[in-house]
Amino acid sequence: MSWTAAGPKATVTPVEMMRAQIEETVAEYGAASARARRAGFDGVEVAANGTFLIAQFLNPRLNRRADAYGTDRGQLLLEVVDAVTAAWDGRRAGVRLSPYWTVDDTSPRARRAGYPYTADEATLAAYDALVAELATRPLAYLHLRGRAVAGPGAVPDFEEFARYRKLFDGALVANHGFGRVSGNAVVEAGIADAVSFGRPFIANPDLVARFALGHAVARGDESTHYGGGARGYVDYPIWAGC
Repeated sequence: MSWTAAGPKATVTPVEMMRAQIEETVAEYGAASARARRAGFDGVEVAANGTFLIAQFLNPRLNRRADAYGTDRGQLLLEVVDAVTAAWDGRRAGVRLSPYWTVDDTSPRARRAGYPYTADEATLAAYDALVAELATRPLAYLHLRGRAVAGPGAVPDFEEFARYRKLFDGALVANHGFGRVSGNAVVEAGIADAVSFGRPFIANPDLVARFALGHAVARGDESTHYGGGARGYVDYPIWAGC
């Protein structure tokens, strides 16, 4: 089992956290990690991606603090990582980052509102320094989400992951837009140690078997996502030969 510590999502009107609130939040991450271990989990993952709290601190367009958490936007994540890893013996905690998260990863409504995430060179350079620092921590792996692919059949840009492969010598997991062929290719190239799949599992509860047997992968109905019901989540058929 594994557990992802994502933290609070973005609010409509962000309010700067007080130092005491930050310290309390870091302690909560550590406590949650310890509880996960006592509950029998194999490890935990700290989610610093998307619109969650830590990702907000990493974003130069959202984090305009004048204190240490603003001058070093990665400080909160590093403190959380230290608190989470302290609860385990060995490398049992991973970190998920989305340095390439942009307006293309959001809903049409967020795009119209002027979504403030842009994977420009300054942002990516800041992630370079952060990943290098994470490499000094006792992490089980670094989980990287790549840029949104252009459309069906498009292949992720391996160089997006190779950039951080050079900075992190631990296990690296690549994510976003991969299929069986591209997933095998990025591992065989030595750029990633593994590939994670999220959305394909919705329409393919037998995804692993389909990959192993070379069967076609079904496409999901995105209009049913986040609908709150069972349709489009648990009603996809399993391939007859699996």
